[in-house]
Amino acid sequence: MIGAYPLGIALLSASLIAVGAWLSPLLLLAGWLLVPALILAQRWPVMLCVLFVLFSAFRLHELNPALLGLRIPQMLALGSLAVLFWQVGVVRQTRIYLYPEGRVLLLLFALSTIGMVLATNRPLAAAYWSGNWVKVVLMCFTVSWLIQSRAQLRCVAWLIIVAGSVVAVCALYNSAHGLEVVEGTRVTIGRSWGSTLGDPNDLALVLLLPLSFAFSRALYGGKGALVAGGIMLVLVMAIIATQSRGGLLGICGVTGSLVLRRYRLPRWVWLLAPVLIMVLLMLAGIDQRQSGGAAESGIDESAMGRLYAWQAAASMAWTHPVFGVGLDNFLANYFFYSPHWDGKSHAVHSTWFQVLAEVGIVGLVLFVAFYVALLRRSRQLLQRVREHWEASCWALALYSGLVGFGISATFLTQAFTWPLYILAALLWASCRIESEPVRQIP
Repeated sequence: MIGAYPLGIALLSASLIAVGAWLSPLLLLAGWLLVPALILAQRWPVMLCVLFVLFSAFRLHELNPALLGLRIPQMLALGSLAVLFWQVGVVRQTRIYLYPEGRVLLLLFALSTIGMVLATNRPLAAAYWSGNWVKVVLMCFTVSWLIQSRAQLRCVAWLIIVAGSVVAVCALYNSAHGLEVVEGTRVTIGRSWGSTLGDPNDLALVLLLPLSFAFSRALYGGKGALVAGGIMLVLVMAIIATQSRGGLLGICGVTGSLVLRRYRLPRWVWLLAPVLIMVLLMLAGIDQRQSGGAAESGIDESAMGRLYAWQAAASMAWTHPVFGVGLDNFLANYFFYSPHWDGKSHAVHSTWFQVLAEVGIVGLVLFVAFYVALLRRSRQLLQRVREHWEASCWALALYSGLVGFGISATFLTQAFTWPLYILAALLWASCRIESEPVRQIP
């Protein structure tokens, strides 16, 4: 007997193929792709959600302008919502649960939602809330619920590594051929067609996430370690090519926490961190930058721009202490709160000050509490899985990724973007897989 679910897949696919052959080649292609997509959604429902997260976080569809018209993230988003509805509402194979830091995230989300309504520029805040923030929070919980085994966790980790390698190779290609370069030396991707990766700081942020997974996998040896080590070097070279100081600090945080935790080195080794930073600065050629380079004496223009932006963020929080000025409203309010106006608005270039300005003092308290709770839970997970090398490998990757986030957050704007919440989702899934008791939601 043919089950109802496979029979439904066959009928729907046959209908689309028939209609597609008559109307459009794109519908024909969709019909042929529907069969493997639905089979994948049935057997490994988390994969569609993970693919959506990877395309959204790494902007894979923006690496080439020819891919923009395919609307890949939108199609994956619809598939992800269908999978979530099917797993939670129909077959009920997915159990919904919340860790304490998940409740903190929901409080932060509620606060930012109210702040969106009260924002100084409501359309701007609403567009960012609906276009990015709500997807980040929803997928954070969804991925943590759908991952069911160590095998799935391993697959997701390798997908992150591979996605990062694709972006890194594209960045190095641009750097070698002088394409999409800003300030004379800083590499970007897709700046000419409006990609998010067109900012070198955002590009460095995207590459930091897979670095922790690749480096941890390389340190633990075994099958796949050589491949992970090669990808790690490519990622480091790409981050260096961005000449992002936040990215370089992130490299130091990831590598330092990984090596010290993996090999139990004495804490005085941290004294070598300034040496590593100086080496990275020389390799990156920071002194060649048009902003923040050797040509600027004293406190360079880039540093002064950050100081002015941070002062503006503090002024925004002082005026709007509870809800802030609203999501994505920092630039729109910069002129009114900055102590120095040079004719243009400056990005805040700090996660902590971004939260302070856009979600207020209360929001910053919740965000810091969320991050600290994640860091504490990752340390507990490391202790719990120390006897299993593969689980320890990915647990250490999560821990080092959180450390790298905390350090690079001083200079990178990443409060409401994907990296931290991907780490949170994988951390919660890992804790549940390793049999930690958790309160389920009926």
